[in-house]
Amino acid sequence: EGFKDFVSKMWAGLKLLVTKISNITKKIVVKMVFMFNNVAKKAKALKKSWRKTAKANRPEKVRFEDKEGEKIALAVYCVSTGLGINDMSEQFGIMNNFVINLSTMEIVTFSRNVFIPLTRTCRNSCAYCGFRKNDYRIMAPQNVKTLLLRAKNAVEALFTFGEKPDVYSQFRRNLRKLGYTSFIEYVRDMNKLAVSMGFLPHTNAGVLDYSELRTLKPYNASMGLMLEQAVELECHANSPGKKPEVRIKTIKNAGKLQIPFTTGILIGIGESKYDRAYSLEVIADIHKSYGHIQEVIIQNFTPKPNTPMEGWKPPSLEEMVETVKIARDILPSDVTIQVPPNLVKDLTPLLKAGARDLGGISEVTPDFINPEHPWPSIEELRYVVERNGFVLKERLPIYPKFVILGWFSDEIGEVVRSKSDESGFRRI
Repeated sequence: EGFKDFVSKMWAGLKLLVTKISNITKKIVVKMVFMFNNVAKKAKALKKSWRKTAKANRPEKVRFEDKEGEKIALAVYCVSTGLGINDMSEQFGIMNNFVINLSTMEIVTFSRNVFIPLTRTCRNSCAYCGFRKNDYRIMAPQNVKTLLLRAKNAVEALFTFGEKPDVYSQFRRNLRKLGYTSFIEYVRDMNKLAVSMGFLPHTNAGVLDYSELRTLKPYNASMGLMLEQAVELECHANSPGKKPEVRIKTIKNAGKLQIPFTTGILIGIGESKYDRAYSLEVIADIHKSYGHIQEVIIQNFTPKPNTPMEGWKPPSLEEMVETVKIARDILPSDVTIQVPPNLVKDLTPLLKAGARDLGGISEVTPDFINPEHPWPSIEELRYVVERNGFVLKERLPIYPKFVILGWFSDEIGEVVRSKSDESGFRRI
């Protein structure tokens, strides 16, 4: 009898406990639903108010009456009364839907940069690459400084180099001569040097892990890694860093760290049209998860002498146009499509297909990846862009949207604010 009574009491107590937990859970759910509804109502009202304000302030047709495009603020910051984008971002976090994006406006952007190839040593051996040269050399700090001093009109310091060069013992020995045991630490210090001289670094370091990205983040306005293709290809057979899964992981980790990011695909290296579309879908999915991809490059393969693919036929302009159109259909509207102006003969059809950025242009350094293709002058680009009814506008390596949303560190904050205007473009 005593045991039955004990079991009965235990069962009653257990049911009471379950009931209490259930009631508490219900209260929490109700509160969460209430809070969500309130936020949703506020967001809806804010969106309605924003649209009304934007409509009231929008002319019948956006026109830029002066060459420098002083009215460009309308493209990113149309709201002239009521809540601005900074207020929205503070209250609701990153709200891409409230930011007028460049891909729907008649604006074409570029960044004035200086190209700094810290080393050409690379663990990958891609069948099309003419940049890799395993001589284990490292650009010395004084040489980096000399390049930066020559680039007085640039803001972007583009650090591009071979992936994980320190896998080679000779490279590590040369690194120790500079006083370093970690190449990533050396890259970080060269980034810091650039910032101290008024530049904003953009680093393309190849595949990096989470901790390496975190090390470089404070001294970079943005970073980049070409996905190239989200499928394995024969041209990457001797390139461990070109496996799609490791590159995708790097791009995702950059998103977790809220690093404004550039990626892209390389076409004409053995992939199919389906592979191109699939690769773009992979990029779109990553961006939908993290919201950090500012631009996607559609780059055409160009054959290099003395490489296994020197005899390959490059993709046609028609293929490039088709791929840009597919990219514009697949990618979210707040991701800008970039095409390299030194690698294509005619920009007009690419602009009409949806390309809205021309990448970095250097007045003091060549494109070290494609040295046989010199940069067009900015005036040449301006002529082509304006002839097609667009406005050419200079940006920073960090896109205007991310400037406005404050996606930059305290370490580079002073440079970002001094170099950007109220719309997030470069201050002229």
